[in-house]
Amino acid sequence: MNTIIYLTRHGQTLWNIEKRLQGRDNSPLTEEGIERAAELRDRIKDIHIDIIYSSPIERALTTANIIKGDKRIEVITDDDLMEMCFGDYEGKITDEVMKENPNWDISLIMKGNTEVSAPNGESLAEVRFRVAKAMNKIIEENRGKTILIVAHGITLKAIMYYFNDKDVNSEVMGQATLTKINVDENNKFNIEFKNDDSHFTIKEKELGW
Repeated sequence: MNTIIYLTRHGQTLWNIEKRLQGRDNSPLTEEGIERAAELRDRIKDIHIDIIYSSPIERALTTANIIKGDKRIEVITDDDLMEMCFGDYEGKITDEVMKENPNWDISLIMKGNTEVSAPNGESLAEVRFRVAKAMNKIIEENRGKTILIVAHGITLKAIMYYFNDKDVNSEVMGQATLTKINVDENNKFNIEFKNDDSHFTIKEKELGW
């Protein structure tokens, strides 16, 4: 029996709009972020979800609870699903950080550089390591179930790397989009669809990074 994994990213936050590095820090969901999470809730209302795993960071956990709605589904937080730690740069505007430190470039991380890290922050290699640990545990403990995971931009890139996605270094999942992955009993993966936003009623709005 296949294990089904749905992935989504937290809804839009104020810092997304301002293009600030959030990392382990937090910014609350905007009205738009709440609306998009609710649209995703409505999209999957007829899908049986056995369990939800979420990053414990407020923007992700709030999104998870919006999507859960009034269903009796356990929401489990896992520290290994937290966003990349940006250390001393958290809360700062991305472009300003890159001007101050030309040796640090967020686009390198997005393209798969595993060594770049902020002062007192994490590298992509470290994120991938902890995310793989989380995914191994989640899959093993929930064989044959349907799982929803709510996480963050770079964390989701690490999850898609775990699932051998060929586009992992060229894509960032949109906020409150949906990805579906099937995992068979031999741990063979099939990405059925990804980054799907067909549930959005308005698609042209700028959501921020």
